[in-house]
Amino acid sequence: MAAQEKQASKSSNTQKVGVIGLIAFVLSAMVGGGIYDLPQNMAIKAGMLGQVLGWILTGIIMWFIVRSFLTLSEIRPQFITGLYKYADDGFGRFTGFFVSWGYWICECFANVTYAVLLMSTLNTLWPGTFGNGNNIPSLILNSLILWGMSLLILNGIKGASWVDITGTVVMLLSTAVFLITMIVVFNWDTFTTNMFANHAVASLGDKNLGSLASQVKNTMMTTLWVFGGVEGAVVLSGKARSQKDVRTATKYGFLICLVLYAMASLLPLGLKSYGQIAAMHSPSSGELMNLVVGPWGRLVITFGVILAVLSSWLTWTLLLSQMPAAAAQDKTFPKAFAKINKNNVPSFSVIVSTIVMQVIIIGTHFAVNAFNTMLTIVGTMTVPPYLISMMYLFKSTNSEQMFNPQKLTVTSSRQSARYISLLAALGTLFMGYAAGIEYTTLSFIIYALGIPVFIYGRKQYAPHEAVFTKYEKIFAGIIVLVAVLGLIFVLAKH
Repeated sequence: MAAQEKQASKSSNTQKVGVIGLIAFVLSAMVGGGIYDLPQNMAIKAGMLGQVLGWILTGIIMWFIVRSFLTLSEIRPQFITGLYKYADDGFGRFTGFFVSWGYWICECFANVTYAVLLMSTLNTLWPGTFGNGNNIPSLILNSLILWGMSLLILNGIKGASWVDITGTVVMLLSTAVFLITMIVVFNWDTFTTNMFANHAVASLGDKNLGSLASQVKNTMMTTLWVFGGVEGAVVLSGKARSQKDVRTATKYGFLICLVLYAMASLLPLGLKSYGQIAAMHSPSSGELMNLVVGPWGRLVITFGVILAVLSSWLTWTLLLSQMPAAAAQDKTFPKAFAKINKNNVPSFSVIVSTIVMQVIIIGTHFAVNAFNTMLTIVGTMTVPPYLISMMYLFKSTNSEQMFNPQKLTVTSSRQSARYISLLAALGTLFMGYAAGIEYTTLSFIIYALGIPVFIYGRKQYAPHEAVFTKYEKIFAGIIVLVAVLGLIFVLAKH
């Protein structure tokens, strides 16, 4: 009997994802294909100095957020689905649903961002076929890939993990080739020309991008988007071998990404001006490589984009299915989302997620700039789940009993955790401010659409109980009010 139990434990452990797999998930979730178009995305918003300051500020904010997540994983190791459980335990069932719903829909949009980038990249191989990534051929091919990815996920996490690691390695190698090339051709005089980006230089295509403060603010949506996924290991912690592996993967994943991002956006400014880079087609890193080494350089980037995007697409399909399933098991989402198949995958959640993404893919056809539209929506919707998690950590520091005192390796004391959570919350609020009131209110339209789903779920589990508490009614009312303001903004604009 003891031998059988030992064998079962060993078998169970082999189904878990180790630290290398978790780091691959974090890197793939954060870096994905976004790094390949980062030079152009940042050059549109800021010049050299504005970008440097933007990365410094973002790095500081994200480090506090990362430290908060690391501390939460240590003081609440039992909450293996991270963001959802923090909200539910700290602020009630409806807030837990709010975070779960928002995170889920947000990552559906994130996957579609990858889909648009993939098609615009394939257009460099077959010019005119896929356009900007949202024409009819793009919709058809993206739909086929979408359902293929979902079938792979339904076949089990271990297979998906190996595919993800492979894609991440290819992404890192192609990114390394790009960065090394940019280092070799780097020119300091070019890098420092019009460094404040406050002069229009027609010969370089440079525009006056305004004050440094406005440039830094304008980079925030791009930088927040590329760091989306820093909580990936936390969300998958239920599949991890240990909470220590989760903390290690989160920390090193963040540090690696920060270095890669800063280099990817800044080094090209030593080759071309920000105005010239801003005018490049996606992926801009491919055009930069083409200028330096010719067509083969573009092919390296194209191959890297394809593998990285497919890998990240797979990662997010897995990530976004975990939270609704956990919420359903806690009787917040409708019962069907709790269904688990023989491969221990939340099958109904994956299928519904695929249908939601399919609808969004069709919707991209009607967007003028589909990639940037998806990017902004994802960045804006990330703010509330992050903010609520930071607020939960702050609340947990109110007493030793709530903080779950033990030997801590991430945060030295309850008091330091309080300051870290407060600074992380303020940083997250600044990210929301940087997005602008229009996109913030628009994101609440999506949140408001989830309220009927919550009501349906509560009627299933507790048909004779009140759906909302008094405070939850106020919270739901605020969501609807902000959503109405968002609709007014849309109607007034059009």
